[in-house]
Amino acid sequence: MHALIAFIVAILFSSMAADAQEKRVAPEDSRILLLAPYLENAAPVYQYFGWNAPASVETAYAGVARNDATPARAQVFLNLTAPMTYWQRGNALDAAWIRGLVPFFKDRDVRVTTPAPASGPFVRVARFEVDAAKCMAFELRHAVNNPGGVSSLEERQSVSGIYCPPDNVALDDALIQRVFEGIFVRRDGRIERALRGVDKPIPPQILRGEQQQG
Repeated sequence: MHALIAFIVAILFSSMAADAQEKRVAPEDSRILLLAPYLENAAPVYQYFGWNAPASVETAYAGVARNDATPARAQVFLNLTAPMTYWQRGNALDAAWIRGLVPFFKDRDVRVTTPAPASGPFVRVARFEVDAAKCMAFELRHAVNNPGGVSSLEERQSVSGIYCPPDNVALDDALIQRVFEGIFVRRDGRIERALRGVDKPIPPQILRGEQQQG
């Protein structure tokens, strides 16, 4: 019965943005919160895009950048499907997807150096280079083949975006883990990490809804 009423969602943010009207929101009103490593002196920008035209996907955004340059930036989108709507597959995480997701990269030469694995794993990462900066595109998403198994808010949430560390900072596995641990979402009125299984308390500045990072 669930399979009969569930919808398949495989929509890129670029198409959703055309239907939604963005508005800037305060941290305490944002669906997604960001504590990006090496960006302690820059306050994130939070935006809410609302629902797309078919009312199947709701979108929120968190971004922080140091100056108008490729290094030292993190831009993350939270997409939430409507009830009984599920993600059938992941995004491409290729050069075209990166340029379409982040306007900053629209006219830049994006070169993917390590492609993302095929859709399936919850955590997927692609490495790319822009203007000599080494960056990553990523996605945290439950891709579901059995729509009857979609029952939780967590399974309906998808987090995707890019991260570029400052110059002379290696984008190693430890830093990638820190990036994931610094992404927070609201679930049923609670602030939780987008990445499950992290045995660490939520930072006080996130719980207070402050813009200051640490």
